[in-house]
Amino acid sequence: MERRILLNPGPATTSDSVKQALVIPDVCPREPEFTSLLAEARMRLARITGDPELITAIPIAGSGTAALEAAFASFVGVGLILIVDNGDYGRRLVEIAMRLGLRHRVVGFGWGAAIELSRVEAAAGEGEERAALLAVVQHETSTGMLNPLDELVTLSRRLGLIPVVDAMSSFGVLDTPVGPADIGVVVSSANKCLQGMAGVSFVIVAKAVIEASRAGRPRSLYFDLIAEHDSLDGTGQSRFTMPPQVVSALVQALREYEKEGMAGRRQRYHESMRVLVEGLRGLGFELLLEDRHQSWILVAIREPRAPWFNFNDLHDALYAQGFTIYPGKPQGVPTFRLSVLGDIGPTDIKRFLTALGEWLSDRPGYPAER
Repeated sequence: MERRILLNPGPATTSDSVKQALVIPDVCPREPEFTSLLAEARMRLARITGDPELITAIPIAGSGTAALEAAFASFVGVGLILIVDNGDYGRRLVEIAMRLGLRHRVVGFGWGAAIELSRVEAAAGEGEERAALLAVVQHETSTGMLNPLDELVTLSRRLGLIPVVDAMSSFGVLDTPVGPADIGVVVSSANKCLQGMAGVSFVIVAKAVIEASRAGRPRSLYFDLIAEHDSLDGTGQSRFTMPPQVVSALVQALREYEKEGMAGRRQRYHESMRVLVEGLRGLGFELLLEDRHQSWILVAIREPRAPWFNFNDLHDALYAQGFTIYPGKPQGVPTFRLSVLGDIGPTDIKRFLTALGEWLSDRPGYPAER
């Protein structure tokens, strides 16, 4: 099978064995053959981030945004949620809250700006205007910003707020501890750092949060995670149709993840990013963020303001050689983005840099005009 190197922030390059796990006999999602597979996925997901006795994993058939909307619809209740916004995905949390009609307050820092804890604390409010939850993106993939999750969780618990974390492009390589004294709700997707297939996302939630949310009015039928949790725990079945092939691939990806371990995967991504950043700088590119704010999962590169640079031309040339790159978000500074998540490593990055260098060498005016 042709191997393609996806440098976009998900769906990720997958192993052959994960792709092969898609090919299973047709099975009804109500059969024990499938429900046992779904139970295994839930257990392995929960073990990544906490004690399965205290937390639970709830898969959703849908993209990561579907799981985020489900988490907000199920666990916010009548209290006010404080949303930290410093990029496109923080802004998406705000839009979800608005669409659901949730009471919310936004503490905005601007696109690509670092979070200031003192401002978050001040925005939590007092008395009847005190927030009940705090929502934040761990890794803001519109910029590559790594937000200070540990400090935000500590602050939230000190203030009596339940942390809700969008860990879409960080779950599995960055710590996201879920539990009564840690994060209350974590949301992510199978097709990012877990290196599974697109189509299934999940919410990992402290059981105490579920119990505290039962008195609330359900805002959605499909996205009612309390009802979904009860069905999964009671019957082993989702209330709705899950995709057996995608769940099969997720279970295989989770088995491979446990063999590599969080530390091993983190180190592989870190080394890939080190090679990538050194190579980009050697070719004359400028990163969007300062190193101290930069994640080692994704990097945003400022587009050169020179006649020789055209992102679409670059994309097409690299795509023809098996490399997929990703544009920046139109709301911010003109950038393109490269991610090292997925079943890739430093050798793949070196091949990419060679291809990039060859494209640059054919550009009239490079490197004199940048």
